[in-house]
Amino acid sequence: MSFHLKSPIEGHGWDRTFLDISSKMAEPFCAAWHLLCFRLIAPLDPQKFENCTSVANEVATRILIGLGATIGAFLACLAPTPIVCSIAVLGVGNRISRAIGFALQKEGYTHIEGKALEKSLDLQDPQVKVMSWNICGVGGGMSLDHGGVNHWRSRIDAIIEKIKTEDPDVLILQEVYDTALAEILIDRLNSDYAHFFTHLGPNVCGSVGGCMVISKCAVHHFSHTSFENNKWTLNRGFASLELKATPQDALPCVRVIGTHLIHGDEPDDKKNRTEQVAAILSHVARQTLAMPTVLAGDLNIERDQEEGKILSSCLHHGYQGPQPTCTHRLVVQWDFKARSVWGETIDYISLFKAQPQSMRVPAVDENVTLENCHLLEAFDESYNTKTALSDHHGLGCVIKGLRHQI
Repeated sequence: MSFHLKSPIEGHGWDRTFLDISSKMAEPFCAAWHLLCFRLIAPLDPQKFENCTSVANEVATRILIGLGATIGAFLACLAPTPIVCSIAVLGVGNRISRAIGFALQKEGYTHIEGKALEKSLDLQDPQVKVMSWNICGVGGGMSLDHGGVNHWRSRIDAIIEKIKTEDPDVLILQEVYDTALAEILIDRLNSDYAHFFTHLGPNVCGSVGGCMVISKCAVHHFSHTSFENNKWTLNRGFASLELKATPQDALPCVRVIGTHLIHGDEPDDKKNRTEQVAAILSHVARQTLAMPTVLAGDLNIERDQEEGKILSSCLHHGYQGPQPTCTHRLVVQWDFKARSVWGETIDYISLFKAQPQSMRVPAVDENVTLENCHLLEAFDESYNTKTALSDHHGLGCVIKGLRHQI
């Protein structure tokens, strides 16, 4: 294993700056929403969520939040013009900066070069270590009702520690919706990785897709494709990352597809997921270079049920254990809504079959294996909402049997 200077790749520019400015202008709104719409109504239990260690302290904290909101409303009544103008400047400025940032993007993503030099694989036994993890990186307090976990700022140190302990060559994260979270991940992992791809799927009025792709290895090609059946509120899609065994190589040795499919249990949701899987398969089928191709991400498809048969027909699954990859036992402590299913196996690192059903795709699976596939635990059987890192476990896997293509 060795490290080399980075090969050139398009996508680095001012887009990151304007998107970061947009995020900072939105932060006061997100903080207020978090305090007023989530902290004030959290279950009054010192053992759960962001609550203080005693009921008395928590009640006092909520009284202070309420007083702060009351004082703010009073000041707005006393001096409405400056308050309204300030809110308008931040709100409009946030949208304008966001629109400029996305307009400056190249091909629908933002690329940031890390400080690390590109890694060369062992040419005697080329292999790539992949990690995929939905980290519930939702801002504005919405991680509480989405996943039953605290704001990402209280979890980020442990999240970074888990990533660094696993030390993957390729890291696929889902639900990195908050730009501030993306920036902290880049800052904290900068010395370990050569390439960061974020803000995948531009969306001025709604949310980006939330995927973030990070690589130690040299990149031959990167692209992002938005799904055609998205709603305006969320622009999900899939990233395609082709990696070279060494920076000097002209051809890639492996392709990694990272994605997060739409959630929901209604018939329309399942139909949309089927269309999204078909879009990914169609993309792979159109590629001209045949190579091992891996799909990684939160697919919101239960592996062992009827919908999962669609995936099994075209993929070799890496993780096949009985332990679910996602739990509802954290979020139920927030919303008290019982679920028919408490655990789901919906996260994947899987290898494309060369001939799924009757369609031939330029994917190689002969002598290629996914080894040491394991869960990276984000919660334990106590389902402690104060210590859980996410409502999803991470997945780790090593892709072996790669060929060095010069």
